[in-house]
Amino acid sequence: MKKYITLAALLAAGTACAGAVTLEDADIIKGGNTGYDSQSGVFTIALTLDVDALRTYLERGQPLTSWGTDIVRYVCNGTSTGVTINGSSQNNKINNSGLYARWGDDIAWNPSQSQDVVWSGGTNLATLDWNAIDYAGLVYVFDKTNGTSVAFQLLKEDDVTGEKTAVVDSYVTASGLKSSSAGAAALTFGDMVASSYYFNEGYGEADVKTLLSAVATAAPVPEPSAFGMLAGLGALALVAARRRRK
Repeated sequence: MKKYITLAALLAAGTACAGAVTLEDADIIKGGNTGYDSQSGVFTIALTLDVDALRTYLERGQPLTSWGTDIVRYVCNGTSTGVTINGSSQNNKINNSGLYARWGDDIAWNPSQSQDVVWSGGTNLATLDWNAIDYAGLVYVFDKTNGTSVAFQLLKEDDVTGEKTAVVDSYVTASGLKSSSAGAAALTFGDMVASSYYFNEGYGEADVKTLLSAVATAAPVPEPSAFGMLAGLGALALVAARRRRK
């Protein structure tokens, strides 16, 4: 069974480090994979990922529907960019997999004919023991002047001690993946995203890794339930009725 550190505990721990960025500093916090617009062409997004959903796109032997499923997509000056899933298959089943840079329809973007930008580093994610992975997180930074950076982490937890160990821990930058005219535009997320934290600032490596450690093990932010929304509407209707009677 997965164990989660509560958001309150993470925030309390974050405040102990003066000046360190925390999840509480986010300008937008959303549960699930609800999309929204960026506020500018410079931002950071920290994502808590659902391991069970993620493995269906990455694990060897899983049925392949198609490559190019995005974890996060940003419409950069009219062109889609972000973090997408790509790899190879055999007999319509996943054989190799990784997280790649997208630029438009190119789901294995590479600058000037050099090697592809692989956000997950050199690890073949298909060959991992996914039964042992308990947590997953990703931080995506887009800066219209300085380029794109992505940090990705998969963790396993010791059942006895509770100690968490990184199975995959990558930080990759692509200075050429940018557009000086990028601005406020649509952000969309894949169904493996459990929560998103949006910061209207492009953070550097130290802050990105701080956010990654927090978001990978954060409890998913609850999504508003239909029952809760109906209850809220009912309460508003009751208040309105009382006001009319007065």
